[in-house]
Amino acid sequence: MNTIEVCLSPLLFDNKITTGSHIVVVVDVLRATSAFCAAFDSGVSEIIPLPGLDKLLEYKQNGFLTAAERNGKKVGFADFGNSPVAFRKTDLHGKVLAYSTTNGTQAIEKAKSCSRIVTAAFVNLEAVCSWIGLQEKDVVILCSGWENTISLEDTLCAGAIIELLISTGKFEYTADASLAAITLWLGMKDNLTSNAGAGSHYKRLLNLGLHQDLDHCFRLNTSEVVPVWDGKCFRNHRVS
Repeated sequence: MNTIEVCLSPLLFDNKITTGSHIVVVVDVLRATSAFCAAFDSGVSEIIPLPGLDKLLEYKQNGFLTAAERNGKKVGFADFGNSPVAFRKTDLHGKVLAYSTTNGTQAIEKAKSCSRIVTAAFVNLEAVCSWIGLQEKDVVILCSGWENTISLEDTLCAGAIIELLISTGKFEYTADASLAAITLWLGMKDNLTSNAGAGSHYKRLLNLGLHQDLDHCFRLNTSEVVPVWDGKCFRNHRVS
């Protein structure tokens, strides 16, 4: 039986107990992994995650479409911020998108030592879990959090992933972080948005007036996108 481990912060990733070949599921509900799905749904062919803005600017100067935010706000030179709603309103068919965010792309950078990375959010929960179920590998869920601290919404999403994978009968979870995540999810899922609204990052984005993004990010299974890392970029491996 395959195992599921949760790292509630990127700082904990280096101390994960899972070894050998495994999948890393990067979660950044607010908002990068939700926005990845929206970008692919709008026609993007590839997403290139970058940890720093200097490298992103190089991509911009070489003609790439760019998306970037810091502290919830769009970076001035970028074509987009980190808004899934903005992507959904735009035709991006065939575009390659270079992307850098405060938390999500930093977590992805941390995970690049692993051969298989997929990104997940509430919007593509079932699609990602279906894909994971086909891989027959152990799983580490890496919560992006906020500047290396734990975030409520990412922990809840980790719990939701655990619940779905456990239901297949092919997985079991390990360690206390996984137990904490699924316990929190089971206790809060029936009033997800209102419960997640107690989180600090939710409040941060609410104060920035990003009501539409917040509403979008807590809708379950609105996308069938499965963003999978191929060593150079993320591509959509939609499960048919």
